[in-house]
Amino acid sequence: MLGDLTGALTDARYRTSFGRVAGYLPKDRRAVDAWLVDLAGRAQSRTEPHSPAVAAMAKLIETDGSVQPLVAGMLEQLPRELQPIRGVGHLLQCVDQIVTTAPEWHAKPEERILFPLSALFANMSLTKAGESLLRTPAFNSALQQVLREWCVFLDSPASRYVLTEADNGWLSPLAVERHRLGDYVIPDRGAEHWGFASFNDFFHRRFKPGARPVSTDPTAILAPSDGTLVRHERKVAENAGFTLKGQVFSLAETLDNSSYTDRFVGGDVLQMVLPATGYHRWHAPVDGVVRHVEIVPGLVFGTAGLDGAGPVPKGVSFGGAAASSTRALVFIESTAPRIGTVCLAAVGISEVSSVTPTVRKDQEVRKGDELGYFSYGGSTHFMAFEPGSGAEPTVEPSDDVDPDDDPQVDTNSPIANAG
Repeated sequence: MLGDLTGALTDARYRTSFGRVAGYLPKDRRAVDAWLVDLAGRAQSRTEPHSPAVAAMAKLIETDGSVQPLVAGMLEQLPRELQPIRGVGHLLQCVDQIVTTAPEWHAKPEERILFPLSALFANMSLTKAGESLLRTPAFNSALQQVLREWCVFLDSPASRYVLTEADNGWLSPLAVERHRLGDYVIPDRGAEHWGFASFNDFFHRRFKPGARPVSTDPTAILAPSDGTLVRHERKVAENAGFTLKGQVFSLAETLDNSSYTDRFVGGDVLQMVLPATGYHRWHAPVDGVVRHVEIVPGLVFGTAGLDGAGPVPKGVSFGGAAASSTRALVFIESTAPRIGTVCLAAVGISEVSSVTPTVRKDQEVRKGDELGYFSYGGSTHFMAFEPGSGAEPTVEPSDDVDPDDDPQVDTNSPIANAG
């Protein structure tokens, strides 16, 4: 395994990680290595005590006989050139540094590290110990506490320091153009930070009225958010699993073994990925009545666990993410008899990835009505349809998502037609 970590397999795994494919991490893994060196230097100079969540993580590592050797092994199994972190204490300082800072925007895509915790573990997760550690329930719980603490910071006014018009600010002229900020409601463009209350207030900003008009095509199934279609699978089985671009996962697992699962066996699934810096609210793809809403907890790094047996297929991380990451499930009984029930799984991946439904059971929704939103983190949508719905995509699934490209489809525009 150690030999692989300096070779082509390491780069291949990085290229197909969700953070890379979705644009939260740079194209070149070496940019992450450089960022890690800088983070390690800044963290080492910290003199403040651990935050409560990091202190709890430190105690877990110190006292849990299953976690401690995995953390030590994760640090030891990396070649020195891939590991600027010099021990458990230094690792905890790095986590402290991350939870007290907001993601920075950079004009150069190769300098954008929008998934700092993913970047911290990018190399360590490739070790056998790191892979096991990130799937250990106790450590995953500690990571979730850390990320909740970070979310509190991102919800606070202290996180607004990155919302500026400086060249590397989220409100710079280049960022405004690149991320189509003119489409969004700006609280007060003349105020400091344009009136946003926090980084997360900016992150889940709303569209201006009319910025994403709702398609009037009665046969159209609408895109829940701006994004790119990455998967379309027909005649999906329940438990045997189905393969999407090299990744096998179960419909039943994705839907948390819901009583609704049987309705979708033999039907179609569509999956789209949201751009890192784009719109992170989700909207109704069909007219109907919400029959069930739930949040399914999952792993922080739900796409970990590649077995190292060979090259990693493109897009491998998307499929596993739908079945192992935290997600909100919204089941809508469509008013169109042929469509039947549709399930939208809004999947939060890595980092904070907070999923917040804003609809309730038995609520009537029209196409384009808001269903919920993500706070900071990676995001993908998975839509399941009943057999016979005739859900035919209006665009071809993409094999390679370039985060610097515009989304393939806009919110409220047709992503499929009911035949």
